Parts: sequence; C-alpha cells; structure tokens
Amino acid sequence: MKKKDYALEAKRFIDAAGGKENIESYLHCVTRLRLNLVDKTKVNEAEIKASSLTKGINYAQNQLQIILGSGVVEAVYEEVQKIMEVSNAPLDEKISSDKLEDFKLQAKANKEALRNKTGFFGQIQKGMRVLGDIFVPIIPAIVAAGLAMGVSALLKQIIKPSGAQLDSLLWIIVDIVTKTAFDSLAVLVCWSTVKRFGGNPVLGIIIGLMLVSPLLPNKGSIASYNAQLDFYNNQFELNKTPFDIYNAWIDAGLKWMGEIPTAQSKVWDPTTAAVAPLKLWIIPITGYQGSVLPALIIGIVVAYLEKWIKSWMPKSVNMIFTPFLTITFALLIALFFFGPILLMVEQGILIATKAILSIKYGFGTAIIAGLLQGIVITGCHQVLQGLEMQLVIDGSLPGANGAAPAGSIFNAIWTASIISQGGAAMAVAIKAKDKSDKELGFSAALSTFFGITEPAIFGTNLPKVKPFIYASIGGFFGGLFAGILNVTCPGMGVTVIPGLLLYTGDWVKLLGIIGVNIIAFGSAFLLTFFFFKEGVEAKKTKLGLKFDELKNKVKFDKIKFRRNKAE
Repeated sequence: MKKKDYALEAKRFIDAAGGKENIESYLHCVTRLRLNLVDKTKVNEAEIKASSLTKGINYAQNQLQIILGSGVVEAVYEEVQKIMEVSNAPLDEKISSDKLEDFKLQAKANKEALRNKTGFFGQIQKGMRVLGDIFVPIIPAIVAAGLAMGVSALLKQIIKPSGAQLDSLLWIIVDIVTKTAFDSLAVLVCWSTVKRFGGNPVLGIIIGLMLVSPLLPNKGSIASYNAQLDFYNNQFELNKTPFDIYNAWIDAGLKWMGEIPTAQSKVWDPTTAAVAPLKLWIIPITGYQGSVLPALIIGIVVAYLEKWIKSWMPKSVNMIFTPFLTITFALLIALFFFGPILLMVEQGILIATKAILSIKYGFGTAIIAGLLQGIVITGCHQVLQGLEMQLVIDGSLPGANGAAPAGSIFNAIWTASIISQGGAAMAVAIKAKDKSDKELGFSAALSTFFGITEPAIFGTNLPKVKPFIYASIGGFFGGLFAGILNVTCPGMGVTVIPGLLLYTGDWVKLLGIIGVNIIAFGSAFLLTFFFFKEGVEAKKTKLGLKFDELKNKVKFDKIKFRRNKAE
C-alpha cells in the first residue's frame, strides 16, 4: 500500500476516534496504534474495522488500541503525528487556509534569505544553535550534578586535614550522586543528539551506554596510569625504592593504581597493574567516558543510519532488524574508526601542550588557558590529567640544594579557563531579555564557581559563538597573570572556589589565585557585555522588518475574520 493511503487511513482512524479533540495523547507499540481518549463513547468502531489495515481493536480503560501489525503501525503513526500536530483550534479561530499557506511560504523565504545574507558566520551560528538544541535538555542534570560535585569537593578539602575517612559509605553515596551525570555524559549527549536529528532516542541511550561500558578501558584511568608509570620509572632511575616512590605519589594527594607496595614487599609490578587500551591487531579501543564531541558525532551517525536502514528494510521486519543493525554498525564505527582517531588527536594535544607550556614570560600558560575549554569540547582533555599529575608530583619534590617544592601551575590554568566561561555566561544572562535565557545563564555561571563548565559552554556560550570566544580570551588573560606570577599549588582535582583551599598554605599564592579568578572572570564578562549582540535578531534589517510586517498583517487579518464572522 502506498504512503498516501496510510495518510487516508490515519485520518479515518482519527475521525472514527471522535476527532482530534477527543484524543488526549497517542503512541504505538510493535503492532498497535494506541489512542488515549477523553470519551471512548464517541468512537465509531465500525468505521475503524472497515479499514483494510485493521486487524482488530481492543480497549485498556480509556485507551483505544487499533491492531495494525508490525511495520504498518509505524507508517500509520507517522501520518497520525502529522495530523495531530496541526492546530486543534476551531474553524472560526483560524484565518483562511490560502492566506495561512501564503504566510508560511513567505516566512520560509524570508528565513532563507536572511540565512544566506549572514554568510559563513551565519552558518556557524546555525550549527551552534543546533548544539544548543542538543544540550539545553540535559543542562539541568549537569548543573545539578556540577553544583553537588563542587560542594562535595569543597567539603572534602575542608575535612581532609582532620584525617576523616573519605572512603566511607557516606562519601561513596555522595560520589554516586555527584559523578554519575558526568561519567555518563556520553549517554546524555548521544540520546539528545539522536532525538534532535529525528532518530529513535532509545537507540541513542543504548549506544551511549555501550560507549561508557565498564568493559571498555577508561581513558582517564589510562592517562593516570601512564603518568604513574612515567613517574615510577623516573624515580627508580634515581635509586628510589618502590615504597618511597609510592609514598611520594600518595603524599601528593593522588590515587595509586594497581597493586600497592607495602612496607614488607616494597614492590610494584607495572606489568600486572597495566591500564591500557584494548587492541584488535593494531587498532586501540577505549571507552568514551566524559567525552562530548565523539558522542555527539556518533549520535548524528545513529540518527541518519537508522533512517537509511529503515528506507529499504521491509516493514514487516523493520521493528526487529533496523534497531539491531543501527546499534551494531554505529558501535563498530565508534570503536574502530572514531576511537583510534581520537587517541591520535589526544597524543597530539599532549605533545603540543607540553611544548606550549615551555614558552616563557607567562605566554605558555596563557595560550593553554585560552585553548583549554576548546579541548574540553573535543573530549580530549582527559589526556591532560596525566600531564597534570606529572606536574603535581614533580612540583612536590624538593628542588636543587633542598629548595622548597615548586608546586604545579596547571591548577591555575584550569581555574582561569573555567571561571572565564562563567564570566561570559553571566554577561549573557544580564543582557538576555528572555526569562529562560536569564535563568540558564545565571545557573551556568554559578556552576563554574565550583569548577564545572559544561552548562556554561553548551547551554549558553558555544551556541551563541562569540561569548565562547570572549571567554577563551578571558582565560588567556587569567593564564597570563598566573604564568607571570608563577601561581602554583601542591594539588589538583578542584578549581575556582573549592580550589582556593589548595593555596591556603601560602598566602602569596592564595592572593595570586584570587587575582587569576578576578582577571579571567572580569575580562570575559566585560568583553561579552560590551561587544556581544544577539546576531541578526539584534538588528532590524529590511528582511526582519518585512517578516514582522507580514506577521502583523496576518494577525490583523485574523482579527478582521473573527469580526466578520461575528457580524
């Protein structure tokens, strides 16, 4: 049966169910179209059974179930959805259909002309708005988890000197509450992306869960292990015992991986404790824990792959084989194509970061602070954890001739890059006229005070493009200040407000990190506040005026139509 016949049958079912006004909601399962009714006495069962598609009907309380069969029910549901999405307003509340169609065509033409006029930058803005559509639905979860994580980190830093146990059941529960959203970020991103591009969101969830499966090596753990192994080998060459090496690592506040040396054994076997990617021949395979951009790309692949498979898959087996093939091929593409590419990019970023940090007079730290949140978008920032661990350990060791430990500057770099995103988000929130934009901007800015940037980046700054650029410039200035004054600390893992506690042992360093926060936040805020405008919406171009005039004309015609009807 042709698709246009499905449309006719869908209209038949809706009319027989009492019309759109009598349908409260609708959905479908493998074989049945399910219509939740306001009043089931209005149903014309004979008309439904007269359809050649109907294999039977059934009721579950006020839910009318029309049995259509696998494959057919999906096609009918799509047509039902199209009909139900049209306004349910009575006829006397509508303008003539011809005039409405003219308005729609003119509005579409104006949008296209406006898009073409903005050129390349307009296309970038369009892409960023798509990012906003993807990330706005998951921002509440990230904001809540980010604030909880920040408070948890702050409390841990406060009680750590007291010797309280941080591995108790209470703190395990706290970690579950605070870390789940971020550890499962790939799941949230994949789900929202598939939904945005018209695919089955459930497939996005399944693929996302596979990407962060505990059966796959965690990239953060791999980076930590590599840093630990490098430190072990370097210290062993200096004739340090394994137990002394372990103590130096633990004293720096870092978690030791693998078998822990004891006072009796004083042995750590790097080969038995190895954390490395899985290998299929020469192809490395890892998980996507904490990744954003890879999950987004894979979500797009899932959406279009599902549509393509569905286009040629026989409808009778569509519900079975389309999801199976989509999941299988998407996972293979993710693990064997995107995964190895991502690992190569990570290694390149690591090498480049080490080289840039060696630039003198603070410019090295400034460049890294300016680029760091861009690296976060790609998901490759986890490889920098290993570098930061190495810097923390190196900075915790006494210098030449017994000089005091130098500490690590990477925490100040992270702080500058994070709080600058908060400054830009705060400026966007203050300038925003829409209430939802204000609320999102303020909550996103608040989360950066606790070291969480995802809400600010994906919910506010990146979709608007320029605020993200201004925030990166703010990070550059904060990093420059940190580099010039050599603002270092002996730890890692917490930034911004909780991170201030890492500097309390040296009041000069504490003042320095406060200065980093103020400069990074302030410069990003001022740049965004004075130079950011809402793109084409902020300008009354001729096309914009024409579009507004057309809307007003339709509104006037609608009122006029009502008056004539009443007369």
